[in-house]
Amino acid sequence: MTNISTRKSFLRVPAPTKANAHPIPPFGYLLIALVAIQWFRATSLPVKLQSVGGAAAFSVTEYLFHMMTVQLPDGTVCIKPFSRPGSTTVHQFIMNIFYIPIFINAYHALTGSMLQRILFTPINVWALELIQGNTMIYLIGYNPAWSYQGYDAFCHGTIKLWFVHYWLAMGVLYELVVLRYLIPFSHTIVGYVS
Repeated sequence: MTNISTRKSFLRVPAPTKANAHPIPPFGYLLIALVAIQWFRATSLPVKLQSVGGAAAFSVTEYLFHMMTVQLPDGTVCIKPFSRPGSTTVHQFIMNIFYIPIFINAYHALTGSMLQRILFTPINVWALELIQGNTMIYLIGYNPAWSYQGYDAFCHGTIKLWFVHYWLAMGVLYELVVLRYLIPFSHTIVGYVS
């Protein structure tokens, strides 16, 4: 009989490491192809531009966050500017290109209330992290983009509850910058290109 206190649930399973890396499984190639085809077919040119721009902005943010913080062995994140080099991955950039239409456009379509969108941004980010992180774990055996640790890291280290205040700040920036300037700018660019 297994002691319940020693079993790990899916929520508490630690993140797989690079040692778990494996080639992309056959179904993984099909999954990548289907997502890419759907993204090309279902998104307009402005949304495609928003996706690439959003993925680039996310990469810059990730790079700077990594450069300005350190994660201690217990999972605590401390602000220590320039104590380590910045970092981001191509994996995350590509995943963000495909997910930005959901993260920005579908999320915005759910509610017209700015306050609700800001307050629910952490849930939106955690959904992104769960989907992207576990997709990368399925495809290549581990998540090369991020791996949270600590008492508040869940689901193979793909989400960290303590980051709720960062995600709320992201929600405010989303409302003040992305919706106000970047989305209209993408439509302007398409107007010039067309």
